[in-house]
Amino acid sequence: MAKASDRKGLRTEEYACCKRVRAREMESIARDYLSFPVIKKLVCPTCKFVMKLEVMSREEAEAWQPT
Repeated sequence: MAKASDRKGLRTEEYACCKRVRAREMESIARDYLSFPVIKKLVCPTCKFVMKLEVMSREEAEAWQPT
């Protein structure tokens, strides 16, 4: 098995399915969370891409706009 440093072709960009998962989670954070920071790992159920989500303040959560 190759070491992580030897691997090539690891995906770093988010697909449309990943963006939907991130948008849904950001809406939930802006609506439901009372304490910050929020640091989570999200897994896209469609393509299994693992994303790291860091929201440091309520203002950041409310100002977030999907791209």
